[in-house]
Amino acid sequence: MGTGREANIRVGTSEREQAVAALADHLANGRLDLAEYEQRVTQAAAARTRSDLRALFDDLPDPHPSFDEPARAPAPAPVVVVRDPLLERPAARRNNRGLALFLGVAGVCTLGVVAVTSTWWALAPLAILALILVFTS
Repeated sequence: MGTGREANIRVGTSEREQAVAALADHLANGRLDLAEYEQRVTQAAAARTRSDLRALFDDLPDPHPSFDEPARAPAPAPVVVVRDPLLERPAARRNNRGLALFLGVAGVCTLGVVAVTSTWWALAPLAILALILVFTS
């Protein structure tokens, strides 16, 4: 019947349901009559410990309810993220060709203006514009 701590462990709904199913099997095999089956089912429903349930099966052969620990679900497998290079967006790149072309054309034009007018102050706006374009791009 079980003694000590094992016998005093409380049972839950699943253990009570196992006991009722085993009693139904004994009823179907003719080991219990209907009145005794109903009495034992009532006791199984009111059982609080394993010893209470085991006492219902003292005079009966197998099947008996098993009090094994419930199987624990295996730990979930780690998620592996596979990156598909065809689906990824390419990293944004600076378009420095356009900037270089603009600065080249602006430089040539400014030098043309300086050569024609012989005034070097026209280079100042070009230098400021070049610095602004370099730092904002």
